[in-house]
Amino acid sequence: MTGVILTARGDFEARVDLTGVLPGADGGLAKRAIPYGGRVVELGELFDVSGSGAERLTIEGGDARLDGVGAGLSEGEIVVRGDVGARLGHKMSGGMISVKGSAGAYAASEMSGGKIAIGGDAGERLGAAADGSRRGMSGGVVILGGSAGARSAERLRGGVVVIEGDAGEGAASDLIAGTVAVGGRLAGGAGRGMKRGTLFLRSPEGLSGGFRDAGEHDLVLLRVLVRRSAELAAFLGPDITRAHRFAGDLYAGGKGEALVVAPSGRM
Repeated sequence: MTGVILTARGDFEARVDLTGVLPGADGGLAKRAIPYGGRVVELGELFDVSGSGAERLTIEGGDARLDGVGAGLSEGEIVVRGDVGARLGHKMSGGMISVKGSAGAYAASEMSGGKIAIGGDAGERLGAAADGSRRGMSGGVVILGGSAGARSAERLRGGVVVIEGDAGEGAASDLIAGTVAVGGRLAGGAGRGMKRGTLFLRSPEGLSGGFRDAGEHDLVLLRVLVRRSAELAAFLGPDITRAHRFAGDLYAGGKGEALVVAPSGRM
């Protein structure tokens, strides 16, 4: 079953809010009212709605002005064959979102479950707290194929965030719990105010000044992680045995850690 397919009728002249347009809502979906710029229109005015099935929703083409894609998703699958705008998967609690392109700001903000895979880059505050909130992502998995903007994983409370590219200023700042892996470079200020949790890095350059070198270690934790998480296994490598540990943020009394591992998983 192909599921429901949304195909844009033409170019968008304003931002489109797709909050609440989810798998399983195919009955009368074309008549659903959605915000479009400063007015409200029916979804069918902007998209051709085709196909059937409750488990999958596909957005053909995508656009950086499509906000709120997958917001509140609890089950089923959303596939976007292109870019999306802000708040991808906001407060998502289950299901799967796959974006073939890039995402805007606040992707996976306050996510508590499920999985998001983004092929390209993401804007600021990936997996972080939304405006007016102090709670970042608390569960689930985010895989980013490109680079993330500033303050990715800020106030993270749980879950796994893997950034295959670079991370912008202040990544994992005020992190309370959870795991963040960055395959590229850190822009600076990473882990500032970190209380607990784990960062996996290729280099310590860019960590905030509150981290202290704790030396090289043989950590049983690494073997446990690669068995429990396919995403971290792919990042760390199957033969991971050792890591160079940095403890912090000691300026905030934090008990977190940054573990520097080579791409092969060998120091």
